[in-house]
Amino acid sequence: MQHIVINSLLGQNRHHCIQTLSNQGIDSIEFGHWLAIPSQRLLLVFRHQQCVTINDYQLAV
Repeated sequence: MQHIVINSLLGQNRHHCIQTLSNQGIDSIEFGHWLAIPSQRLLLVFRHQQCVTINDYQLAV
C-alpha cells in the first residue's frame, strides 16, 4: 500500500508530497532538492518544487 501512495506523488508539488506522507504515517526527511523516505529507502527528487522522479538509495556503511 505504501508503494501505491508513494508512486502517486510523482508530478505533485513538494508540500503535497510531505502532507500525503505525513497523513499516511510515513516518515520523511527534507533536504535540498530531495525528500528521503528512510523506511522505503527512496528519494523523491524535485525540480521547480515538482516531484520528477523517485529513486532507490543505499545506506552508507
